[in-house]
Amino acid sequence: MRCHLNLEIVGKALCIILLILQGAILDYYLVEHHEVRSLGFIATDIIVVAIWIGVMFMAKRKFLSKMRKRIRAKEKVDGKHRHAEVECDDGADEVAYVFIAWLAYVAITLVPEVAVIFKRFADQLGDAKLFGQNILKVALCITPMLFLLLVNSHHDGKRYPKRRIYIDKLSAGVTLDLLDSIDILEILFMDDMELNLPLGLENAIIAFACINFFLPTLALLQLSAIVKGQVHSANFQFMYSISYIILVNVPLGAIRIILWTQYNQDVSVFIGKNIIASAIYLFDIYSTCGPEHPEQCPKCNKHFAPDSIDGHKAECSNAVLGDDEAGIPMSSPLSDV
Repeated sequence: MRCHLNLEIVGKALCIILLILQGAILDYYLVEHHEVRSLGFIATDIIVVAIWIGVMFMAKRKFLSKMRKRIRAKEKVDGKHRHAEVECDDGADEVAYVFIAWLAYVAITLVPEVAVIFKRFADQLGDAKLFGQNILKVALCITPMLFLLLVNSHHDGKRYPKRRIYIDKLSAGVTLDLLDSIDILEILFMDDMELNLPLGLENAIIAFACINFFLPTLALLQLSAIVKGQVHSANFQFMYSISYIILVNVPLGAIRIILWTQYNQDVSVFIGKNIIASAIYLFDIYSTCGPEHPEQCPKCNKHFAPDSIDGHKAECSNAVLGDDEAGIPMSSPLSDV
């Protein structure tokens, strides 16, 4: 327990440290190249850090409150001898509300700063010895690191192998997609006179890269429901998969083909990722809409995987607990979508 607690604290502390570090680096670029008008971004970074800290405390408080309610409900029926079992037999964790932190981070600070940097002066950083293109790339690579730390410091999937496998799979996919966006932005480091990209293509690169920064919000909502077999509805899972196809992999793959065929740029290895990921998401859509589609519990109206629905129905129909919250896994406020 002590080791788990320490790792959780270290992960959350690293989130805040990396968030501040990235904000400081991006703010330096903005103030150095975009003058005093960019000082307002410092205020937005402070707001985002405050939101992240607030969400972390809220998630912990909600989690502990939920656990106490379930323990009291069990004790009313079975006595205190079931206390330890309740604590260890619960799939709830703190991941349910962290999508708020990610959405605030992307919307308030990351996307506006990235848009200004790559629209105004990214192609002018080549001659800088210290704060040039490489430091900016490293700063942007903090974003996928933040996502991994945010997820892994707020979930406790060790006791549920299926859930842990799903968390690892989803986290790895989202991290790769975030790196994909950073990779596509590198083309904008080239001098405009040398590359001569049309304005529309340049704007498309920035737009789709920034859209991709928002999509992990869906992944965090997806993770919040994967507790004891509970999942989001087929409509939500379809929306999740199709979003990553039409907003990430297809447009970024098409942009890379255009850069390769029309502007003689070296083809990125991520073009292979775009093709493979699109195929995987199409397979996920087929699975979601096919015989393995999520089934809805008629009593609580939540959705569950086919191999978990029968067990949940038996548990859900058991009214012995006397507390509605005791039999329902902790989930996101939007988990019924």
